[in-house]
Amino acid sequence: MKTQTFLFVAVLQASPGFAESPLLSLPSFPDFVMVGVGAGPQYIGSDDQVWAAAPAGQWGFGHRYVSLQANYLNVNLINDPNWSAGPAGILRFGRTDVEDDAVDALPEIPMSIGLGAFVGYSFAGGEDPRNRWRIGAGVLQDATSPDQGFVADVNVRRWLPVGEHAAMGIGLASSWASEDYMDTYFSIDSSGAAASGLPVYSAGEGWRDVRLTALFVQPVSRKWAIGTGFMYSYLLDDAAGSGVVRTRDQVYAGVGLARLW
Repeated sequence: MKTQTFLFVAVLQASPGFAESPLLSLPSFPDFVMVGVGAGPQYIGSDDQVWAAAPAGQWGFGHRYVSLQANYLNVNLINDPNWSAGPAGILRFGRTDVEDDAVDALPEIPMSIGLGAFVGYSFAGGEDPRNRWRIGAGVLQDATSPDQGFVADVNVRRWLPVGEHAAMGIGLASSWASEDYMDTYFSIDSSGAAASGLPVYSAGEGWRDVRLTALFVQPVSRKWAIGTGFMYSYLLDDAAGSGVVRTRDQVYAGVGLARLW
């Protein structure tokens, strides 16, 4: 049973950690460490791909846990098999030294930290512990530069058994961003337009993107598992109309190896 529960863990950390919500969101996780390698857009809206390593780990006590998922950290404070909630944080990489010459001429967006909270509810879809649903939501406010705003996220995920030990997960999520956040990442003022040749643009609050995630994990022993992950993000509203966006279609993929304790 412990190995079956662990199946949910491995694949999710294989993808680069660019989401706004916890990907590892089932109760009673075993303790683990993981390293994943994946590729994704250089910045939100880029058509240039970059590779990155994604560390992960989780320490549980009862149904509570502390979880690091690449650039996302959350702490579940509720000792309940279905409900989870607590503080969360994210490291945003900003936009610096990008390949696109026009976008690179715009003012840099420094790395920042977002702080907030998450809540989720998980329930069984059948007798097999790999068959589960989860719905959740969260919000993260920039803490290092408050004028960079906040992002709120809603999500639903379904895990299904595949064969005797493997599991497949499918998720749908969307993020709504404040005016300050959208202005920071997508607006172009007159000085930026003059330096880059891109048109002046003012982005307002609204839905930033919608995301579809597909995941597959296969154990290779009771202590090791490998997985693959794919995420497709489609930019929406004022995010899609910005000159910094070279494509609305954002694709992330990766593989990972995990060790269970």
